Amino acid sequence: MEVDKSLLAFAEEVLDEMIEAESTEAGDYDLFVKHFDTVEDFGPSRFKKELMCIREDLGDYKDREYLGALNGHIDPDQPDRYPGCVRFNWRGIFEKNETLITLGLFKKDGKYAVRGIMYR
Repeated sequence: MEVDKSLLAFAEEVLDEMIEAESTEAGDYDLFVKHFDTVEDFGPSRFKKELMCIREDLGDYKDREYLGALNGHIDPDQPDRYPGCVRFNWRGIFEKNETLITLGLFKKDGKYAVRGIMYR
């Protein structure tokens, strides 16, 4: 999928901030969720648990390689929930392992917000 270069630059900036938020021992929840539309199911305690699992499985972040973008998933029950969703994908290189990093962005009120991030 072809993606606007300014949207890719924004996705890279968001991912940089999220990785920075995960880089300290305590983590920085506010920086991590800065671009999320809503965090009702993802509070500070869940952030810390996820952070501990990432560190245990992957180790420290080292680098990444952009792989491409895909159209976002459309929920058949709520097709308008995440309009204009795009999933950006990177090969994440960590101290212990490599993983696929997927960052979903969608358009709300004329600007993009984070739908979610996954390490697989």
